[in-house]
Amino acid sequence: MKIHSTSKIVLIGDARVGKTSLVRRFVANMFEPSYQITLGTTIMKKDVEYLNYIVTLAIWDVGGQEVFRQIRSKYFFGSSGALAVCDVSNSRSYDNLPSWIDSFRNVVGDKPIVFLANKCDLKDSQITEKDVQALIDKYENSEFLFTSAKDGTNTEKAFINLVRLMVAEEDVI
Repeated sequence: MKIHSTSKIVLIGDARVGKTSLVRRFVANMFEPSYQITLGTTIMKKDVEYLNYIVTLAIWDVGGQEVFRQIRSKYFFGSSGALAVCDVSNSRSYDNLPSWIDSFRNVVGDKPIVFLANKCDLKDSQITEKDVQALIDKYENSEFLFTSAKDGTNTEKAFINLVRLMVAEEDVI
């Protein structure tokens, strides 16, 4: 018998790193190359099966523009985990991840995080394996993947890994 639950997760990170594209690739298996700003937050849902669980993910795609800084922490309440996204071709988006994580964990505590270096299909990556390891070492209960919403690389795995971490934390029961 499968245990069914609903869990809220958030995608966080700077504007233009591909958060919305990752959600669209995961939920609808589509990629839209044109950029559309996320105003505040967008919510989508998808069922994920893991072990004896069917988890309905309520996926909150949080706008990364600076103008939303004052209100974004309100979107974190009730989250069981986060996908923290940076753009491999923009080292500044990587450098800003600790600020995002600190804001997130100040609201929800030590919830699981999967860091995503998105756009790994691009040739001009500014993020190295050493950078990746530094983040994992700094934040407990975290993992890191290189992803591409464009070609689908590790997109589904990112969400499944977060569900796995949440199940281990018993945040989905």
